[in-house]
Amino acid sequence: MNMQVAESVRLLAKDLPLKPGVYQFVNDKDEVLYVGKATRLRERVRSYFADDLAESRGPGIVSMVLQAVSLRHIETESELEALLLEARLIRQLKPKYNVKLRDDKSFSLIRIDHSEVFPGIYLSREKDLEELLEKRKRARTDARVSQVIDAQEFFGPYLSAKSVRQALASIRRIWPFRDCTSTKFANYERLGYGCVLATLGLCSAPCAGKITPDSYKKNIAQIRAFLNGDRRQVLTMIEADMAHAAEDERFEEAAILRDRLQALIHLQTVAQTRKQSRAKEVGEIIFDPETDLRVECVDISHNQGAYTVASLVTGMIRRGKVDEVHGREEIRKRFRLDPTRQKKYKIQTVEGVSDVAAIAEVVRRRVTRGLKNEAGWELPDLLILDGGITQLGAASEVRTALKAEEKVAVAAVAKGPTRRKVDRRGEWQVLQNLNDEAQDLLAELMREEAHRVAISFYRNTHSRGLLSRA
Repeated sequence: MNMQVAESVRLLAKDLPLKPGVYQFVNDKDEVLYVGKATRLRERVRSYFADDLAESRGPGIVSMVLQAVSLRHIETESELEALLLEARLIRQLKPKYNVKLRDDKSFSLIRIDHSEVFPGIYLSREKDLEELLEKRKRARTDARVSQVIDAQEFFGPYLSAKSVRQALASIRRIWPFRDCTSTKFANYERLGYGCVLATLGLCSAPCAGKITPDSYKKNIAQIRAFLNGDRRQVLTMIEADMAHAAEDERFEEAAILRDRLQALIHLQTVAQTRKQSRAKEVGEIIFDPETDLRVECVDISHNQGAYTVASLVTGMIRRGKVDEVHGREEIRKRFRLDPTRQKKYKIQTVEGVSDVAAIAEVVRRRVTRGLKNEAGWELPDLLILDGGITQLGAASEVRTALKAEEKVAVAAVAKGPTRRKVDRRGEWQVLQNLNDEAQDLLAELMREEAHRVAISFYRNTHSRGLLSRA
């Protein structure tokens, strides 16, 4: 692939320092397209001009680089400060091609403490990183404290602490490691035996002298390579160690390395499958949260306030976050309904005829589930209401009460004055890659499907109600 990168970007990249910091790709409208961090700015930015960028980073990043006409950068004293600054800028600027970290959730990290003879591996959060940097500022004259802080290595950021715990659980089944405090380590060192994790084979028990510092640090090196994405290098390292152990007739060690190799190959296969799918199959298609848009639509159905029900339907626009969608034909090609995420509600808190109150109840129930990060309840990019400005106002009030303004955009769609066109209100601008014609058709399709499901659910509910009275 021959990258046609703007000459202005290449020239600016050549002048970047070989220091830690944050870089920003900017388009011809002076909009920040992407924010990233680097240990060495010049080397990191020049990697975006590589011929294999599409394979290594994906077509979305290629599109971003081709749109860029300028670069900005901010130097920092360390990579840790760059990591924090990157997250803050992404939240502030919400760049089009930064999918992660755009909401106000704190992120999680994997930390390796190299200040110890036997480095521990831990889950850390954003506030831990902030406290560490603040501690460094207070202790600039204390060389010992500075050395300990500089010995901390971070991997991430990750959006979910749960995903970090799962990753560490998988890693330690391959490379057992310590995750205890210095105090706990010293206690078991004095006792001469390992803790329960050592008994379960999840820690190599360095506190009890069950592994040498060199062997332990070799495991740490392989974990670091794995976390950096150098999977092939890790496999090569383990294969070489296994061969040497067999040659030296250290057969027990060779067997452990063989099992480790097989476990790593299995983990790599599972991870690659997840990476390719990124999420769930939607019929015959795959939803990718980094490139695809997800929208939902709510409709209310009842008979003079009796048997009030609601529907919530979900649609997806393929690559709607990274590629422009122009016109009705293009949106028809890129749009898919997701029947696996269809929801139906029986209204519980509204008596009599009040579509507005019913809409508010559904939005409250839907957003509340979404804020809990439950699987299958992830919030959409846009929540559409079948109605006008009154319904939109009610939904906005609910969203504000739940402190979810930055979590999900809301909009409304109603029949236009000709009864053929749609009247769109609210935050449709979040679908910035869709032009007005594409947004109009999307609104029609979502509204029609929500209406169909709501009517069908009302009829079933009404029929069951009549039968129960007979």
